[in-house]
Amino acid sequence: MSSRSDVRIYPLLINYKQQIFENVTQSLKNCVHMIESKKKFSFWCAGLVGLLAFWSVASTARHGSGVLEPRRATPAISVELVKMASDASLGSTTKYRLRVKGVPPGVTFEVWTKDFGQPFALAFSGFRMDETGTLVTLDKSGQSRRIEDLALDPGPYPKGAVWMVALASEDHTLSAFAKVIPHPITARDGSCAVSLELISLHGNRFVASGEGFVPGEDVDIEFRASGRLTQRKQRISSEGILPLDVLSHGAISTDFSASYLVKARTCEPLVKYEWGDAALIRR
Repeated sequence: MSSRSDVRIYPLLINYKQQIFENVTQSLKNCVHMIESKKKFSFWCAGLVGLLAFWSVASTARHGSGVLEPRRATPAISVELVKMASDASLGSTTKYRLRVKGVPPGVTFEVWTKDFGQPFALAFSGFRMDETGTLVTLDKSGQSRRIEDLALDPGPYPKGAVWMVALASEDHTLSAFAKVIPHPITARDGSCAVSLELISLHGNRFVASGEGFVPGEDVDIEFRASGRLTQRKQRISSEGILPLDVLSHGAISTDFSASYLVKARTCEPLVKYEWGDAALIRR
């Protein structure tokens, strides 16, 4: 567990685990080769097999399935990412605090973060509810530290990409998730707002969404990219929501600028953005 309240999250843990996996795989291949070539099966190979068996059992006992999946979130627990006020002393990137509700007593929780295109990585651990009903842990100096005092920093991030945080018990049987787009791609005209979410690691696919439109209205969509114009109609829902619209950029082009316009009776929000490698630049 890190004792810093201002932590940049990088996927070093993933690279470290990958190196361990590759080393163990090569060792197992060497053991198999010894058996196939009828050489003596060394005590070292036997020890390696036993260690892997123990590791598998221990990992299962500690982390259950080992999978953090928002679809399996615990309904009674909620976690929210609250944007912190800008502070020059904290740097230029956007930072967030956690707001947690519904956590049961007597359970140890961990905080995991998910960078764009990466699996979840452990960020903080050892949080338990104290007598005041607050999740706290002990830092390296033995001082109590509240989960609300963490300053979570996704670091430089692509525009429109989702950053996710999970609060999970050690065995992952209890979990809650929150997500945020640190650098949104959005446009507003009057009460109408349109946003794009980057969903491709190649920067060539986005999902458009919108709100604040007249319920039941038919709107005109104009999608411009690579010198081409695509037009279609969409019907606004009874709640004033624009249906999700997937935007794909598949053609080879030297022009990586694009736009998405929604023409309604009372508003015309226009989103301008970049796709391809330009969309993956971290800011």
